Amino acid sequence: MLLFLMLALLTFDVIGYIIIEGVDALNALYMTIISITTVGFKEVFPLSFGGRIFTMVVILTGIGFFFYIAMSVAEITIEERVRKILGRRKMKTLAKLKNHIIIAGFGRMGKQVACELQSKGIRFVIIENNPEQFAKADELGYHVLMADAASEDTLELAGINKAKIYIALLGSDAQNLFTVLTAKELNPSIFIIARCFEPENEKKLTKTGANRVVTPHRLSSRRIVNTVLKPNVVNLMDLVSQSQELSLALEEITLGSDSEFIGKTIRDSGLKERFNAMVVAVKRGEDLHFNPAASKVLAPNDILILIGEKQKITRIS
Repeated sequence: MLLFLMLALLTFDVIGYIIIEGVDALNALYMTIISITTVGFKEVFPLSFGGRIFTMVVILTGIGFFFYIAMSVAEITIEERVRKILGRRKMKTLAKLKNHIIIAGFGRMGKQVACELQSKGIRFVIIENNPEQFAKADELGYHVLMADAASEDTLELAGINKAKIYIALLGSDAQNLFTVLTAKELNPSIFIIARCFEPENEKKLTKTGANRVVTPHRLSSRRIVNTVLKPNVVNLMDLVSQSQELSLALEEITLGSDSEFIGKTIRDSGLKERFNAMVVAVKRGEDLHFNPAASKVLAPNDILILIGEKQKITRIS
C-alpha cells in the first residue's frame, strides 16, 4: 500500500512538471526527488510562477507522505509488540485451563454457543482460522486461537488433553470429520459434539469419535412440527431451559463416588424434601430410565436429570 502511494505521488509530480514547465521526464523526476526530500539542491531548470506554486505543493505533500510512513511504521511496531505481550499472556492463561470446552469454528452457530456459555460462566476456547471471525471473537474478550482446528499442535495449544468437551462447528462435514478424528486421537475420553450438514454423514462422524451429532436442519424441522402439534410443551421446555427469570431449572447432576446419595433410594435420598427437586430420569451407562421408581437405588456415576428451583438444585452434588 505504501509503495503504491509513493509511486502514485511520484507519477503525479513528474507529470505536473512536464505539463507546467515543458521539461523532459528525467529533469522532472530529478526536480520531484529533490523537492520531496527537501535536500536543498538548486533548481535544475527555471521555474515559472505556476512551477513555484506546484513545487510548494510537491514539498508539502512529500513531507506529509514521509510523516505518514513514519507513523505507519511506528504503529505496526507498537501493535506487533502489544500482540506479542498479549499472546504470551494468552498462552499462560490457556495453559491454566482445565475441564473447559473447546469450540472449533466461530460462525453463526459458534457465536451463539459461545454467547450462551459466556452467560453461564463456563470457560471455553475458540479455534478460528478466518481473520475476520477471529477479530470478532477477540473483540468480545473470548479466548481464541487463529489456527487450523484439525492440527494436532493447535488442539494441544487449546488444551485438548485437559478439556471436558469438544464442539466441532466448522463449515463442512469433511472439516468436522478431520477435526473430530484428531481430537479423539489426542484425548480418547473427551466428549465430542459435532455439527453435520448432510444426514448421510452422521454415521461417519459417530464412527470417527463424535459422541453426539447435531443436524441443524433436522432439529429445526422437528421443532417446527412440535410447535404445531404440542405448542404448550415446547413453551414449557423453553421456559425451563432458557428463561433467566423463571425459578425452575432443568439440570443434570453426575453422582461422584463420595456423593451422599450413593446407596440410597430416590425416596430416601431427600432430593424432594431438602431440595424440592423432581427426578425426571436416571442415566446409568448407556441406559436412560425415565420417571424412575422411588425404590431405585442410586449408584456412583449415575446421571440424574432433575427439575426444580434454580437456587436449590444447583447446591446438589
